[in-house]
Amino acid sequence: MTQLGQFKKKLSISAFFIFLSFSLFSQTYILNEDFSSASGTTPPSDWVNTTVSGEAEDLWHFDNPGGRVVNYPMIGTFVIFDSEFISKNQVPENVILETPYFDATISAEILFSFDHYFVGGDGASATIEIYDGSDWQVAKVYTDTTTNSEKEILNISSYAGGVPNSKIRFHWQGDSIGYWAVDNISIYTPLPTDAGITTLNAPTMPFAAGTLPIQVTLANFGANTITNTTIGWSINGVVQTSYAWTGSLSSGTKESNIDIGSYSFISGQKTVFEIWQENPNGEDDGYALNDALNKTLYTALCGTYTVGGILPDFENFTEVATALNNAGVACPVVFEIRDGVYDEQIKLYEISGASATNTITFRGESGDSSLVELHYQTSNPSNDFTLALTGTDYVSFEDMSVLRTNGTYSVLIQNNSDNLKFESCRLGHVIS
Repeated sequence: MTQLGQFKKKLSISAFFIFLSFSLFSQTYILNEDFSSASGTTPPSDWVNTTVSGEAEDLWHFDNPGGRVVNYPMIGTFVIFDSEFISKNQVPENVILETPYFDATISAEILFSFDHYFVGGDGASATIEIYDGSDWQVAKVYTDTTTNSEKEILNISSYAGGVPNSKIRFHWQGDSIGYWAVDNISIYTPLPTDAGITTLNAPTMPFAAGTLPIQVTLANFGANTITNTTIGWSINGVVQTSYAWTGSLSSGTKESNIDIGSYSFISGQKTVFEIWQENPNGEDDGYALNDALNKTLYTALCGTYTVGGILPDFENFTEVATALNNAGVACPVVFEIRDGVYDEQIKLYEISGASATNTITFRGESGDSSLVELHYQTSNPSNDFTLALTGTDYVSFEDMSVLRTNGTYSVLIQNNSDNLKFESCRLGHVIS
């Protein structure tokens, strides 16, 4: 009898009230949503996108209008309220995204999980509220910035368990600062024993090279209290010494900052983590697909790196932008770009550590601007640029081209970006 082992992320669904009847010890999903059917400010069918107060344009978006860098597993379409980008008008925002009604009479035990990234500031808050059949109840409030991205799990049994007409809403309140992105929503009845690693708590980017502790979050996705499990982990494919965790983790709860060991990070190096748990309570885990976490970290960059070509330090501009936006720099940095056409769209934000001393330079390795092209060629009216510099300072481009086809802007400079330089570069729009 299946236990939904075949259920994978981004499963397309056409209905939201899904009652899959399995054996007594099976996981049953009541609602799943990955927002793949949404667009612009139009939510999936039967969802509600509401401005409680503020400007009319203060709505949740499904097109990431600010081009925010949101990490796996939030891929493809996700929902975001971007106060900084959409509503930077000094008018407070109060906006709600609400699920359809769902029937939770199938069980008294109901869990709710989702991936999200909340960036707070200036009193902004993100609230999860549950409708218990008669009133809205506050289940969780976020005011501090979360990890990018972080899986949350909440036991909502006391609000929704056994209720025929429950629903959930995501409630943003703020004023021109921060944003909240959400994806991969699941409401379900739990398996008896089901645990998983949800977050790498430490280190978090940006951080400098050196020996640092590795800390993670363990979550209980099942019905039974978890008292022990084994946490295994690998770095760049090399298995590390496992950690034997003991404690008491009730259904729908998490324990954060579990110290499982340490690692010596090298400056500017990409480090790929896989972290998993196995045999909770000495039993087989009921649902293997949520056991493990994969995460890529960069230490603060320093020195000269190659991009593209054979055996580069970075495969492409996208990988460079991910490292700079998340890890920052610790000294002057130069990227030597190998010859080629890089069909990519890049956005750089304020880069941690960048200064008049710690400058960042993108330089065509051959010295011929016609041989190195950052050339975005896809029509994208919502984000119509090849290179966007958003609050970016102390960055130079030399001996390369930045071109745009099927759009308007090759370079878009925003949010008080300063100390930028383009030297011996080709910039422009290409008629296809």
